[in-house]
Amino acid sequence: MVPLSLPSPLAVTTLGVRWLHVLAATVAVGGGVMTWLRLRVEPSDDDGDDVVCLARAYEWLFWAAVGTLVMTGVGNLGSFAPTLPGGTWRTTLDLKLALVVVVLVGSVVRTRLLVRADRSTGEVPVRLLRRAYGVTALGLVALLTLAEVLAHG
Repeated sequence: MVPLSLPSPLAVTTLGVRWLHVLAATVAVGGGVMTWLRLRVEPSDDDGDDVVCLARAYEWLFWAAVGTLVMTGVGNLGSFAPTLPGGTWRTTLDLKLALVVVVLVGSVVRTRLLVRADRSTGEVPVRLLRRAYGVTALGLVALLTLAEVLAHG
């Protein structure tokens, strides 16, 4: 009979960090796509508040997920240290990190747009919000694709 061996604490921690990273990515990408899809449905006059409420809820989830993704992403990269692979893997990583910056800057703009729409007493700019969440969803799906390439080649 083969004795049962428990995984090392480091292996459990690494698995936990990766699981949390995937969960946060799921929240960010899934929420972004769902919010964008909801905004694609033309709202009625009394639907504008619901759209802003949904977008506001997603913003909270998004920024919490982004914080988690950054922390766990650094942890995941740390597990490679000090020998990060080079070549096309490194080029893909550099592209992903550059796209992360672009998505984050665009998301700050999107969040400020939502705050303005939330504070205004006029009509909600649904078309502009739709475009902003569409670009966010597209950027997040591209990041997810690059993450897949990094993880599985």
